[in-house]
Amino acid sequence: MVTRMRDVLVITSSEWPVAELRTMLGEDVGELRVVVPMVRQSRLQWLTNAEDDAREHAEDAASAIAEAVPSEQTEAAAGDDDPLLAAKDALREFGADEVVVVTRPDEEATWLERGSAEEIGQELGGIKVTLLTVSDKA
Repeated sequence: MVTRMRDVLVITSSEWPVAELRTMLGEDVGELRVVVPMVRQSRLQWLTNAEDDAREHAEDAASAIAEAVPSEQTEAAAGDDDPLLAAKDALREFGADEVVVVTRPDEEATWLERGSAEEIGQELGGIKVTLLTVSDKA
C-alpha cells in the first residue's frame, strides 16, 4: 500500500519544537514549510520597523527546525510579525494539507504572539489545524 505524503505548514514561535514535531508529523511528510513569525521584538522595535534582528532570529530558527524535521522537501522562512498574517501569507504560496501551529505557553510568549494560535485555528477554516504548545524552557 502506498502512503500518501502530506504537505504541512508549520507556524512556530517556539525555537525548540523539534522532538514534538517529529512525533506529531510522523514519516509521511512530503513538503514541509516552516515559518517563524518575527515576534521577538519590543514594541519600540515594532513601532519603528526596526525588525532586522527579529527577522534574522526568525530565519535562523526556521532553518534549524526545518533541517531537524524529516520531509522529502523543506523550505524555511521568517514570517510577518503577526502570526495569523504569516500563516495566511504562507498558504497563498504553499498548498498545505494541514497547518501545525506551535506556540509557547502564555507566560513565555511575547506580546505579539499571545492568543495567536486560537486565532489561526479559527481563521483557517477548511484546512486541518493542529495546535501545539511547547516550552522553550527545557
